[in-house]
Amino acid sequence: MKGMMMKAVMMMVMLMVGVSVQAQDISDVLNSVLGGSGDDAVSNLTSIFSSKKQATKENVIGTWSYTEPAIVFTSDNILAKAGSKIAANKLEKKIQEYLTRYGIKPGAFTMTFNEDGTFTETLNGKTAKGKWTVKDSKLMLTAAGVKSLAVTTQVSGKEMMFVTDATKLLNLFKTFGAKSSSSQIRTITSLMKSINGMQAGVTMRKQ
Repeated sequence: MKGMMMKAVMMMVMLMVGVSVQAQDISDVLNSVLGGSGDDAVSNLTSIFSSKKQATKENVIGTWSYTEPAIVFTSDNILAKAGSKIAANKLEKKIQEYLTRYGIKPGAFTMTFNEDGTFTETLNGKTAKGKWTVKDSKLMLTAAGVKSLAVTTQVSGKEMMFVTDATKLLNLFKTFGAKSSSSQIRTITSLMKSINGMQAGVTMRKQ
């Protein structure tokens, strides 16, 4: 019950302060409302970027299956994390709602990266092809009708996160076959833009 109340308070705080406030402001509000460290109150909700976990040409090869949305922060600044993690909880739900509309859900969407630099994606039994490479530690994806997209990756064991910033998020989803208007992810991008260093996308697991 206490945990549910804390989540409710944090969501109310997010609505009161708005998505345009800075992480410092959000941290101060959390400290005053929850009576403790904002970072402690919202810990373990997401991942912090690590340059050591970026994908290479070798460990990308294989078949990956979608499991859940991904939120990654490029800054490990404590105050920035406090503000970002509040938004992350809401973002993950919004991203899953968006992807579900287009059939991108656990077990229904896979991507196979081949050694020859091509990839095949399968969504609900339908397949599409594209090209990939790793350049300057970024995974470059090119698909029909979509500009080449630089994706940030984080690999941990059999899981790999594909994330990008707010301005490129729609193109990432288009690469995955979720072809829709930008208005459908306006809430997601506005929340991402309010927090410096936030990137969002999907988590894939190697089969």
